[in-house]
Amino acid sequence: MGKKFIKHVPNILSFIRIILIVPIIILYMQNTTPTFIWSIVLLVISCLTDFFDGKIARRFDAVSKLGKALDGAADKLMQLGLFLCLIFVYGTPVLIVFCVLVVKELLMGIEGLVYLIKTNRVTAAKMHGKVASFVIDVCMVALFLLRDILLTVPWVVWAICGLCIVMAVYASVAYNIMYYRMFKELREHPESVLGDETEDKTAEEVKKEEKEPEDVPV
Repeated sequence: MGKKFIKHVPNILSFIRIILIVPIIILYMQNTTPTFIWSIVLLVISCLTDFFDGKIARRFDAVSKLGKALDGAADKLMQLGLFLCLIFVYGTPVLIVFCVLVVKELLMGIEGLVYLIKTNRVTAAKMHGKVASFVIDVCMVALFLLRDILLTVPWVVWAICGLCIVMAVYASVAYNIMYYRMFKELREHPESVLGDETEDKTAEEVKKEEKEPEDVPV
């Protein structure tokens, strides 16, 4: 019973992260010191759930396609919530970053969906994407936490947002180059791309297959 429950913990943590989005937005937009502090507390809790859900999933072999989808959805929704807060506070510079990121995500989403339909494979995040996401997340958190200070120095806000745009464009270009090569490989050597599906299986699925005895001819 305990082991079965632990396997659901990562998904529960992802749901908690999604639930926390609305109170964070409401508290942050109240523009008072107590609500600002509480919004930070909830944001920290949200970050902790994001950290521990992956750790627990890997530790107890609870990695699943549903878990990956929930974790990704929670991350995107949390980013959207933060952007709503920051657009409300800073206006135009953050709105520009948001529009650039929406275009980037739409392009990547379309390319990823087409590749999924053609190969039945989900494209994993690459290092350039992770680096760009990390830098953008740090910038967004800085804007979130240092609101009262940054509102007095608009040029710093523009500089931070400019860095976010550069990282988003960098990741978008890198992913487009990657997809171009993947689709080219699919056209020229479809048998090599479609032949091996092992990399898309979860650790649990692979272990399960390894434990299953092979049929031995008598």
